[in-house]
Amino acid sequence: MFESFRITALAVVPVLGFLIFVHELGHFLAARWMGVRVLEFGFGYPPRMLKLFERDGVEYTLNWLPFGGFVRMAGEDGDFEAEGSLASISPWRRIVVLAAGPFMNIFTAVFLFALLLMVGTPQFTGDRAQLPVLITAVAPGSPAEQAGLQPGDVIESVNGETVRGLEAISEVIRAHAGQEIEIVVLRDDEPVALRLRPRLPEEIPAGQGAAGIQIQELIQPEDLEIVRANPIEAIVGGAIETVAVTQMMVDALASLLRALILPQESAPEGGVGGLVAIGRVTAQVAEQGWRQLVNLTAFLSINLAIINLLPIPALDGGRILFALVEIARRKRIPPEKEALIHFAGYALLIALMLAITFVDISNWVAGKPPIPGG
Repeated sequence: MFESFRITALAVVPVLGFLIFVHELGHFLAARWMGVRVLEFGFGYPPRMLKLFERDGVEYTLNWLPFGGFVRMAGEDGDFEAEGSLASISPWRRIVVLAAGPFMNIFTAVFLFALLLMVGTPQFTGDRAQLPVLITAVAPGSPAEQAGLQPGDVIESVNGETVRGLEAISEVIRAHAGQEIEIVVLRDDEPVALRLRPRLPEEIPAGQGAAGIQIQELIQPEDLEIVRANPIEAIVGGAIETVAVTQMMVDALASLLRALILPQESAPEGGVGGLVAIGRVTAQVAEQGWRQLVNLTAFLSINLAIINLLPIPALDGGRILFALVEIARRKRIPPEKEALIHFAGYALLIALMLAITFVDISNWVAGKPPIPGG
């Protein structure tokens, strides 16, 4: 357990530290641009280890906790009317400062995806319709489980006919809904014949398919080749990938919120995890190679941007919402009242984080996966 904890910490500290540092750097640069007086830019979190240097009135410090960094601006100690404080500037300029952190995380994701494309990514360049299909998961109580299918089985044939490709497998299973079929799979390189009855559409539970299996293409390492993009192609590809991942995460978040509000809505697959779960996932991915770790870092960077833009008090999105309300009302919201609301939101977020961390650690001790249900 201790060795696993040490590996997890070694994996998550540089990744999350880098992403939080980039986030705070965005706030710092935008604050300087918008005329906000920055008092301190810290590498890591307090307590302070030492003061590195001072330039243009900004102290650059090194702190003991190695998680990213922070920006301390004028007025954050309660003197909201202090010269150059964030509260004293116009709401539009405040929005620029607040949005700069999430923007930097999005920019970082584009850069990381582009970097992967430039150095080259292993890709399958053949005919995907000819790839074998691997069963990765079997739903409990499903026809697949009742038939004896197992994760790791490779589908060889259906009713005596060789079937290749994800689309062909899905199509042949749907075409035989309500009928018993024979599926031959390779298990430990040995053929195993099983009989399965795919469910009719009205029999299929939410989130499952007719057979109750999850499948993916089986690509052998020798079938992959390194494909490299030029810088322009890489930047465009990185931006496209960032938009696609952002859309996927926003859709998943919307589905989760609908499931919490509407009982008839089903929650997306997977679960919620905190820092401990992220650390465990990061450690697992790091063992797979640096490309996978860079890819995960880009995903986490987008996730950090989206979470921070949620209109929740204490988060950047919550503060942006207050600025937008101020613009709409054409009347300033008393900074003292806004600060009190953000403090309450911060306290609730800390409580939620502690609860999630407790669940994460309990799952870890019990040997459960990092993300419940994932």
